Amino acid sequence: MKARLKLIENVCLLGEADSGHGIVIDGAPEIGGRNLGTRPMELVLIGLGGCSAMDVLSILKKQRQTVTDFMIEAQAQRREEEPKVFTEIHLHYIIKGRGLKENHVKRALELSTQKYCSVSAMLDKTAKITYDYEMIEEIP
Repeated sequence: MKARLKLIENVCLLGEADSGHGIVIDGAPEIGGRNLGTRPMELVLIGLGGCSAMDVLSILKKQRQTVTDFMIEAQAQRREEEPKVFTEIHLHYIIKGRGLKENHVKRALELSTQKYCSVSAMLDKTAKITYDYEMIEEIP
C-alpha cells in the first residue's frame, strides 16, 4: 500500500492513495491552515469507522440480514500532552433494517471490533475502544 501527499499551500495537502482517490487535508488557522480539509486525526477516526462499517455490513450480508441504512457515530478523547494520541474511542452503531436478528447484529459487531478491523487493532494499543448499538426495524 502506498500513499502520496502533495503540498498545496501552508499546511494544506492533497493526499492520494493507491486507489487513485484524493482527499484534502488541512490544519487549523492557529498552525497556518485555512480549514480547507479534514484534520489528520479526524481521518484516523473516520478510518476506524469505515473499517468497522465494511466488516459489519459484509458480515450482516453473509448472515442474510436486510440492512436498509447504517451509521456509526464516533467520539474520541485525546491525551493532553504530545503526542496527542487517542485515549478513549466510543463507536455508536445505528443499524436499520427489515427483520434484523439481534444475535446476528451482536456477532457482527463483536467480530469487527475484536477480530477483523485492522484500524481498531492498531488504535487499541493506545485507546480504550468501546461501542454500543441500536437497531431500528424498518416498517415496509
